[in-house]
Amino acid sequence: MKNEEIIYTDGHGVKITREKFYTEKQAYNLDGITNVNLQRIPASKVPGVVLFLLGFLGILLGSMEMFADVSYTTEEAIYLIDSNMLSIGVGVVLIFGGILWMIVAKDKYAVEIRTAEGEKRPIVSKSREYVAHIAGSLKKAYYRYVKKEKVETVIVS
Repeated sequence: MKNEEIIYTDGHGVKITREKFYTEKQAYNLDGITNVNLQRIPASKVPGVVLFLLGFLGILLGSMEMFADVSYTTEEAIYLIDSNMLSIGVGVVLIFGGILWMIVAKDKYAVEIRTAEGEKRPIVSKSREYVAHIAGSLKKAYYRYVKKEKVETVIVS
């Protein structure tokens, strides 16, 4: 194995050299990459919306008194559970849970590369800074070592 000049490494399997871009799963030749971008992947709001709608439905059904009261007897006492109030309470909790989910859900960020095989996202993370640093280093390596060689090849020909 030849000794390659390392331009960037995160110490966890991602490494950029003059000739290759290494991820934990695959290695890409820099001269095979035609474009590098930082891509934002929006967080899914669907679970939050579903919780919100279920909560609204629970409040609506409880307000319309759609459920019968449940009672059961033990030796000491008779317990009565108001199912409609329980439905409203669960609905309120679900609505707050849905709102919280939509607020807390975080976007993901990806290094997107275009090769002859198509677009790929070899690095995906919730940390924008981490992904931006890798994308920046990859662009530097690409324009410093690959683009220059392609331009010189065209000029010499």
